[in-house]
Amino acid sequence: MRASIATHLARRLGRLLPTQPRPVTWPGGVVSFTFDDFPKSALAAGGAILERHGARGTYYVSFGLAGSENHLGRLCDGEDVAAAHRAGHEIACHTFRHLDCSRVAADRLLADIARNAVALGALTGVEAENFAYPYGGLSLSAKRVLSRRFLSCRGIAAGINAGTADFADLKANRIRAAAGPEGGFRRLIDAARAAAGWLIFYTHDVAERPSDFGCTPAQLDAVVAYAAATGAVLPVRDVVAGLAAGPG
Repeated sequence: MRASIATHLARRLGRLLPTQPRPVTWPGGVVSFTFDDFPKSALAAGGAILERHGARGTYYVSFGLAGSENHLGRLCDGEDVAAAHRAGHEIACHTFRHLDCSRVAADRLLADIARNAVALGALTGVEAENFAYPYGGLSLSAKRVLSRRFLSCRGIAAGINAGTADFADLKANRIRAAAGPEGGFRRLIDAARAAAGWLIFYTHDVAERPSDFGCTPAQLDAVVAYAAATGAVLPVRDVVAGLAAGPG
């Protein structure tokens, strides 16, 4: 009980205290589609949908899970990662062992991330510049350490990144089958456009019968199609770079 209370407080404190506040103004707004854990279906179905609409996504991978199978289906292997990279998608970090960052000491967390970096470098020759917290688990200390290591860290708190955003805990909105085909996603996209903000979506598997954490191809296609038809759709790395350069 004490451990769970401590974890809850660590997560709450981490979200309440920004550690990397930065201005976000993107004229006309921008949308990013991200996939956690990198199930094979996220590329085979999800990547194909994005590419069909002229867009690319960000895949947060934990190489310690590569080639395994769980409730999300079969997870990516090295060939999937290399294929996604060749197609222009971003490969980003999700720790090596899919760690809850609110429960891990800083030195262990950094060592685990270093293992992920070695695996990614061997496959693609590039280094992950962006990160997402597994389970959405974070603490103030994790945010401080990771904000020095990555250009951005993405959480799971819903909302639009606009005005000033915490780049150590970027807001993101879940696409899941239970939300239905529309799920308010169009309203979110319209709101982000109006606010000159950055809207990030995330999901996991993309399948006709997805897990509770995933969505269907038809649902993802509807959201991507609307986003692509109404404005910019870019992977996380491109938005971070564009904001740094001053888009528009």
